[in-house]
Amino acid sequence: MITQRTESLKSALFYNRELLVKILRSGLLRNLGGLGQPGLYTRVHIGTKHSIEEYVNTVITSLQKLLEDDLFPYPEKFDFFWETRQSFGRSALLLSGGATLGLYHLGVIKALFENQLLPRIISGSSVGSIIASIIAVHTDEELPDLFSLKEISFSAFDPVGSSWRKINRFLKQGVLMDVKKLQKYIRSQIGDLTFKEAFARTKRILNITVAPANNFESPRLLNYLTAPDVLIWSAASASCALTGLYDPVELLVKDITGKPVAYHPSPLKWSDGSVTTDLPIARISELFNVNHFIVSQVNPHVVPFISGTRDQGGKSGICSKIMSLVTAELRHRINQAEELGLMPRKLDFLSTVSAQNYRGHITIVPHLKIEDYINLLANPTIPWIKECMLNSERNTWEILSMMKHHCAIELVLDKAINILRKSVSDPIFGRTSLPSRKSFFDI
Repeated sequence: MITQRTESLKSALFYNRELLVKILRSGLLRNLGGLGQPGLYTRVHIGTKHSIEEYVNTVITSLQKLLEDDLFPYPEKFDFFWETRQSFGRSALLLSGGATLGLYHLGVIKALFENQLLPRIISGSSVGSIIASIIAVHTDEELPDLFSLKEISFSAFDPVGSSWRKINRFLKQGVLMDVKKLQKYIRSQIGDLTFKEAFARTKRILNITVAPANNFESPRLLNYLTAPDVLIWSAASASCALTGLYDPVELLVKDITGKPVAYHPSPLKWSDGSVTTDLPIARISELFNVNHFIVSQVNPHVVPFISGTRDQGGKSGICSKIMSLVTAELRHRINQAEELGLMPRKLDFLSTVSAQNYRGHITIVPHLKIEDYINLLANPTIPWIKECMLNSERNTWEILSMMKHHCAIELVLDKAINILRKSVSDPIFGRTSLPSRKSFFDI
């Protein structure tokens, strides 16, 4: 199928534009012929996929030819690229929770950015929301300094030697950590930017999940569409407020004078979003036409039970089958206990945690060591951060070829739309307004 499509596109390149447009619109799919199946990439991570590479390169050449075709009427050209992108779908990067293990996310993001594969849509829960926020408020020109750790610090937690103070706080207040210190740290890294302001600055779409501290509200996905004026640092601190670790916090917005005020008219507080929605796949799909999810999964209670995409070649092994059986049995028993009313109220969260999906179309999982679990709540040192980043970069490098085959066409479509949108006011087109209603959708 892939070879036939490639030959059809090559033939159309030498005929007329209408035929090329027709072929592209008739079957441009992300996983055409199973070109993104993980099994293709488990033995040899790069190369050997010559038919797939030829197809992807031919599609990109065809799209570039149409973009550069001066005889292709502008409104029709814009509509073609916009509608084709809508049909093809978009990618999103989802960063899980995981306390200090969230630093593994940095290596994943670094590898994607340096290979021009970092999606514009980024979501984070718990510590993933901090990493996602820091990335989403910085431009492409600023990111290299972040990855070199020149302009980022990691002092969100209490000092390592404050164990007695944590125990004393837990006995008096029911929490181990001071949420005000966490908020101060996040604010120092992000500033007083709102979701709308961050989107205007970088064009990255930041999403943060939060859960209500009571049982009467539903979890929320905050972004520049659903909560444009919410301060990002308040949303990230709320998403990190795990019960027993931090106190729940209020969400804050900017009023017309720029002053932080309460987001909700009632004194509603919010807590850790990863407990209820670690990966908000359904909601992001609805809002942003996303059909391809790249997941960086570092939750300490999840990593032992799942394998990353790069490890799925050994999926049929006995160890993998036993682990899948154990996981399924645990979920079943937890659901049974809840249905029979045998689950204590304080353990209600177990049913939510066990029922979630912790994988994406591409899942990157680090190889954790015992010291990683020991230092879950400790202040990370620079050498340890660099080690985490290098390990997760290596994990990501092994699946870069597969990710390029998944995302290369999408990135060309996205770039083409941005070029066409910017050229609207170009004098050679003689226009000062957008030619199509679709171009108002800047997402």
